[in-house]
Amino acid sequence: MNLDMRSLVLGAGAGVFLLAGFGGAGFFVYRLSERQQELENQLFKMRDEQLEVRDKIGVSDSHVVERVISNAQQLWRPVQEKVKDTVVQVFSQITEFDFVQPYKTPGQSSAYGSGFFISDTGDLITNSHVVDQARAVWIQIPSLGKRIIDVEIVGISPERDLALLRLTPKSIELVRSLLGSIPYLPLGDSDAVRRSDEVMALGYPLGQQSLKSTTGVVSGQEQHFIQISAPLNPGNSGGPLLNSRGEVIGINSAIIPGAQSVGYMIPINDLKIVRDDLAKIKLLRKPFLGVLFNNASESLTDYLGNPQPGGCYVVEVVHGSTLAKAGIKAGDMIYEINGHRIDIFGDMSVAWSEDKISLIDYVGRLSIGQKVSMVVYRHGKRLAVNVTFGQGEVPAIRRIYPGYEEIDYEVFGGMVIMELSLNHINILGSNAPGLARFAELKKQGQTTLVVTHIFPTSQIARERTLAVGATLNEVNGTEVHSLTDFRNAIIKTAENKYFTVRASDNVTRATDNVFVSVPMEKILDEELQLSNDYHYPVSKLSNQLLVASGKNQAPRIELPQTGLATQEARVAA
Repeated sequence: MNLDMRSLVLGAGAGVFLLAGFGGAGFFVYRLSERQQELENQLFKMRDEQLEVRDKIGVSDSHVVERVISNAQQLWRPVQEKVKDTVVQVFSQITEFDFVQPYKTPGQSSAYGSGFFISDTGDLITNSHVVDQARAVWIQIPSLGKRIIDVEIVGISPERDLALLRLTPKSIELVRSLLGSIPYLPLGDSDAVRRSDEVMALGYPLGQQSLKSTTGVVSGQEQHFIQISAPLNPGNSGGPLLNSRGEVIGINSAIIPGAQSVGYMIPINDLKIVRDDLAKIKLLRKPFLGVLFNNASESLTDYLGNPQPGGCYVVEVVHGSTLAKAGIKAGDMIYEINGHRIDIFGDMSVAWSEDKISLIDYVGRLSIGQKVSMVVYRHGKRLAVNVTFGQGEVPAIRRIYPGYEEIDYEVFGGMVIMELSLNHINILGSNAPGLARFAELKKQGQTTLVVTHIFPTSQIARERTLAVGATLNEVNGTEVHSLTDFRNAIIKTAENKYFTVRASDNVTRATDNVFVSVPMEKILDEELQLSNDYHYPVSKLSNQLLVASGKNQAPRIELPQTGLATQEARVAA
C-alpha cells in the first residue's frame, strides 16, 4: 500500500497556517510556511528514494506487509495449536482480613487472572497475588466453556509472586473424562533467553472469557524479571510467556500503568528452583540475608586493609538474621558467594544473565536448605563463611499473609493492639508517618507493638493522649515488644490500681515518651460494655482479670455474620 504523503504533509501545513493566521503574525506565517515547504520536500525525497530501491529489487509495499504477516503466522501458528486447553482462567473468592480491627468479619471480593498446567496430574501455576487471601479458587478451561473446575492452593511464594495450584480429585476425574487427559505446557530454560528473542504472552486480559495472545520480543533483564515488549493488561497475571518452540520461559507478572510495551515476567527457572518446596510448604519465603550494604571504592578498600579490587561493604547486620548468626559484622566486605565474584557495587556476573545481577537477586534464586559459601574480608583478614538458608528466618517486622500465618491481637483498655507488620505501615502510615521508619530493614529485627484502633467511647480515648499508630514501649513499667510481653506485664502487675502505657508518638513524631495512666477499675468496668457496643469477643486476658476482680465472667461474643463489605470485582494486575 503506497501512502499519499502529499496529502499528509499539506494537511499538516494547512493546520499550522490556520493556527498561525489566527495569531495575526504575517512574518511568522511566512517563515513557518517556508520551513514547512522545506520539510515537505525532504519527505518527498525520502519517499522517492525508498520507492526507487523497492523498484530495483522488485518488491511492493503490499508484498512486504504480506511477507511479514506470513512469517509471523508461520512462527506462531504451530505454537497456538499446541497450547489448546493448557492456559486457563483463574477465579478467586477473597476474604480480606482487617488489619485495623481484626475481629471484624472479613470483607468479600473477587479476583481473576490466568494460569497454566505444568503436569498431567493437575498441577498449575499462577501468580500469588491472583489468589491472595482466597477462600475458594476455581478455573475455566477453554474447551469446557463456563464449567467451574475447582482447584486447591498447594503453596504460595508471595515475594516471588508464585502460586502452585492443583485440581481437586473430583476435578481431575472430570477433566480426564471430558478431555481424555490433562494437557500441559513444557517448561523451557529462561537462563537461555537473550535480548530480541521473539515471545508470545497468553492470558485472559481484563477478565475476558476467551484466551488472548500478544507477541513481542525480550527487551532485557530488570532486577529479577524478564522485560518484554508484548502488550499486557490486568487479567494476564499468571499466564505463560512462550518461546518459538512453545516452551514456557516466563510467567506474566506485572505492568507499569501508563507505560507502553513494557511488561515484566518471572523467569520460569525461578519456578523450577522452588517447585518442590511449593509442593511441601504452604507459605514459602525467600531466603533472608539480613544485611545492608553500600557501594565501596578503591580508597575504602585500602583504608580497611583489604585486597583490591574490593567487595560490597556491609553497613549493618539485622539482629537474628542468617548472616548475623554466621558471624558477619558491620564493616566486613563480601568478596564471593558460591564462587561468584562480587564487585564493589554488590553486583556479580553469572552465566544465565547477559548483564550483571545484584547479590540480592542472586540470593532470591537460592532454595530452602541450600548451603552457601562466602568469602569475607575483615580488616585484611580472609574469612570463609558457610551458611544454610532456612524457611523460618524472616524479619520480625515483615509483610503478613492472612490465611497462611496465624495473626494474633489483643483488645484491652479500649485499644486494639497488634504486633507491627508492613501491612500496618501501608494502612496507618498516612496518619502516623512515624511508622515509616520501621519500613527500613535495620528497624525490622525487633518485634514492636502498635495501636491499630481506639474505641471512641473508651477511657483511653477520653484521655486524648494516645493515638492510633502509636508504638508501645512500656506497660505498667515493664518494657514490651510482643503480645506475650504485653500480657505478662499486665498479669504480673494485676494488683496495680492503674494501667500505664509509655509509647512513641508516630503522628507528630514529637516524642517517644507519651505517657498515659488509667484506673484499672475503670478499664474493667467498661470492658463488657465496649465488647457489646463494638462487637468484639472479650479476650482471655480481660476474662482472667474480670474473674480475679470478683466481677461476673464476661461471655464470649460470636462474630457477626452480617454486614459484609460490598462485593466488588478486583482485577489481578
